[in-house]
Amino acid sequence: MLGALASALLSPLAAAKTAEEIFTDASPFVVSVDMDDVRGKRGSGVVMETDEVITTCDVAGKEKNGQVSRSGSTFKAVLEGALADRNLCRLNVPDMQSPRIALGTAKKLRVGQPVYAIGIPAKRAGQHRREPVLNEGVVSSLRPYGGSQYIRISAAIPSGFSGGALFDNEGQLIGILSPQIVEGENLAFALPVDWIGELQKGAQGVREGPRTQSAPATINKNGLNWLNRTLALEKKGKWRDLLKLSQQEIKRNPANAAAWFNMGIASANLKQYNQAIDAYREAIRNQAEYADAWHHLGVAYANLEEYADAIQAYEDALFMRPDNAGAWFDLGNAYYDLKRYAYAIHAYRQALRIDRENSNAWYSLGVTYDELKLYDESAEAYRETVRIQPENADAWYNLGVAYAMLDERGKMREIYQTLRKLDPARAEQYFNIYILP
Repeated sequence: MLGALASALLSPLAAAKTAEEIFTDASPFVVSVDMDDVRGKRGSGVVMETDEVITTCDVAGKEKNGQVSRSGSTFKAVLEGALADRNLCRLNVPDMQSPRIALGTAKKLRVGQPVYAIGIPAKRAGQHRREPVLNEGVVSSLRPYGGSQYIRISAAIPSGFSGGALFDNEGQLIGILSPQIVEGENLAFALPVDWIGELQKGAQGVREGPRTQSAPATINKNGLNWLNRTLALEKKGKWRDLLKLSQQEIKRNPANAAAWFNMGIASANLKQYNQAIDAYREAIRNQAEYADAWHHLGVAYANLEEYADAIQAYEDALFMRPDNAGAWFDLGNAYYDLKRYAYAIHAYRQALRIDRENSNAWYSLGVTYDELKLYDESAEAYRETVRIQPENADAWYNLGVAYAMLDERGKMREIYQTLRKLDPARAEQYFNIYILP
């Protein structure tokens, strides 16, 4: 099984772009949106192709007519369709020409993945016109919803970014920015790009005029409002509140995989691991390809020292997402706890192949090599650990032990001097055990 999972990682990957390259290529697709609203509400939009701009219904509001601006030019825009329960609105901009934007998918996103938010903030004093701005961040949380994944990101989203674009590190559009105030906090959410196809297929114009149609931003958003609140509670670590909210939603809709997953997250953080396992299994029962639920199920089993079940869950998660460095790392930990060190090394190496800057994986790899008395290899792993975490006294100490086993006296004295600065007590211990004759 491990060989098959590892081979899946050998397929060629598209080269990641720099933030500057992404901004240069993508910013022409991000426009300012100003609907004819007496409140003067403004936001951003994303040009999908000639004549078509997608924004949030929060920005579109109640009005049918407005303007879209790009690079100093302004175009008339008409609201032509709304997927109100997903907060997505479609504008027709008949005089604006554009190539088709490069589309990605939110279905394959993973927590920790770098992302790039581009929007148009409010105009500052002295600024001639509103211009696109890029903010970097990572995916903080994901939840399955509407056939894709609803996204929370770490990037700060200024006023005016609503309706803007979220790109992956290949410069592909993966979401529409939808910042919200939840639990008294400004949080950055993104609506998955996969939903836009549903809006485009169903766009046959707004059926009712703006005088009688309710604001798209307030129609049937209960599902998103619930997701927003659960993700806010998760961010704040309010596990009992998250558990209660999840149980209420499960009672209302027992087939909601995200609700079961949230219940698992809350239960695990309350150290109620058996309840967490039951919840993750129900999430999987309702959505079999829920890779994050498989991963967290493995973690819950591992916390109960049920390592065989944990390994099976991790491998199922990796079968769906072979590029999940966290699952590879956790799989390595399970094998280590079973003293199956060769398998643990393989798993840690796969985690590091995906994320070379994972200091925990380097450290655990070093500890595993120590168990096999492979001190050259463990020294290499600890050197990488302290390169990434120069304040990690444990890694410096273990590196010193490896040098002692290799009889590298000069390097041992260097380690001792470093430890004296980081942890004098550990330095004294190291000196007495390994340096004194």
